[in-house]
Amino acid sequence: MKKVLITGGNGDISKAIIKKLEQEGGYEIYAPSHGEMDVTDIDAVSAYVEKIKPDMLINNAGYVKPQSIKQCDIEIAKCAIDVNLFGTYNCTAAVLRIKPDAQIINIGSSAATKIHATWSSYCASKAAVVMATQCWAADGVDTVCVSPGRTRTKMRKGLYPDEDQTTLMDPDDFAAVVMKAVHHDYPAGSHINVNINNVKELING
Repeated sequence: MKKVLITGGNGDISKAIIKKLEQEGGYEIYAPSHGEMDVTDIDAVSAYVEKIKPDMLINNAGYVKPQSIKQCDIEIAKCAIDVNLFGTYNCTAAVLRIKPDAQIINIGSSAATKIHATWSSYCASKAAVVMATQCWAADGVDTVCVSPGRTRTKMRKGLYPDEDQTTLMDPDDFAAVVMKAVHHDYPAGSHINVNINNVKELING
């Protein structure tokens, strides 16, 4: 059984990935919530990883709270950068200390390559995750980044409560692309942008 650690375990994308892994079988899955493992806490992450010794890490935890830099609550901005970027570093480093050949899949965001005026902390931290993925691959790490576009999740519903849900990607479809990354269908360092317009092609490609 391959042990898989998925951060942000309560999210809809995480749940969709878990469902795909369970359907395939052969995985022992750990998906702690923020309360069970704070990705920004160095000691907590080290202890959790030491306990389970995962073969694969899926960095899925994320945080966004839109605000203009002109009226910025800096603690909110710090939280976004800490969760999205430092959390990814923290968890990855902890896993690789124990298993240098572990597989790392980073869940990025299309916001890494798109401009959103009031999402700067989220966009910037996700863009950094994409670059970190490429640097880690050059450093010999088995890693890729898979970035969802607009997806039908509770988090997005909270941000855009009146959005037409039919225009959003299904989390299960995104998870199917993540499974291709699990199976090493993409070279190390790849950044796969996934959205409602290309997801079926990626699944079937």
